[in-house]
Amino acid sequence: MLLWYLLALAGMFAAAALAVYGAIPSPSTMYELRARTAARSETAAIQSPIIKMLWPLLAAMAPYAKRLGSPAYHAAKARELPLAGLPPVVTVDHLLALKVVMAIVLPLILADLLSAFQSPPFLLLGAFLGYIVPDRVVAEQRRAREQKILRSLPAAVDILTLSVEAGQDFLAALQRVVDKGPTGPLREEVTTIINDIRLGDTRAGALRAFAERINIPEVVSFVGILIQADKLGASIGSVLRAQADRMRSERFQRAEKEGAKASQKLLIPLAVFIFPAVLLVIVSPAVLAFLFSEKPF
Repeated sequence: MLLWYLLALAGMFAAAALAVYGAIPSPSTMYELRARTAARSETAAIQSPIIKMLWPLLAAMAPYAKRLGSPAYHAAKARELPLAGLPPVVTVDHLLALKVVMAIVLPLILADLLSAFQSPPFLLLGAFLGYIVPDRVVAEQRRAREQKILRSLPAAVDILTLSVEAGQDFLAALQRVVDKGPTGPLREEVTTIINDIRLGDTRAGALRAFAERINIPEVVSFVGILIQADKLGASIGSVLRAQADRMRSERFQRAEKEGAKASQKLLIPLAVFIFPAVLLVIVSPAVLAFLFSEKPF
């Protein structure tokens, strides 16, 4: 009787072990699940709706598209993609795949909308435009991101200055910038600086990596002054105060420069559209009165 009882317990233990072993995935399955989760989290950071919609196709075409383009093009775009705010999952191969897709799709769309693009020369022109459009979009996205960072930088430096002068350390002051600052690329970069310092990087190393990621002359100069002041043991508060004043004056100068450019850009539409209409309104009554007036005999 005891033997049958022990055999029953052994069978129950074996069944439970098999059930647990079947429920727990294998290490290869766990690695695949983690890779899929990481890929989904990285693709979720893609803000461009076109890239996000075409991502499965671009991911399938990327291994074949890496043969396109020169090494200089690959190196230049590898530096430009992070500056445009694209996540690391988007590589130069994906950009080349997008260029190929646009070179095929854009002529078909233009041929469907415009009958003139149904001829072979215009189809080739549409393919050329589709091939260069992604590069222009990346360049414009980089320029827009740099403009957002330059607009947000003086306010962030003001918050950083007030926090340091109030007695907080540099890391707590950076956290205050993240908490109180507006959402945007600068806030994301400051969050990256905080994470780098918390993971063991030095303040100078985290700031230097921040300047390399942004690659804007104003930011590079600001970071260089902070690193130099840290090495010399100077007061960070006074340095930040001087840099905040300088950035505000430079922002005012940039606004004046953009205003001067806007007045020059308005000359063409004024000369082509507004001046002829104003001239027509002013001159037409006199011309009509002269044409339809009674001539003396």
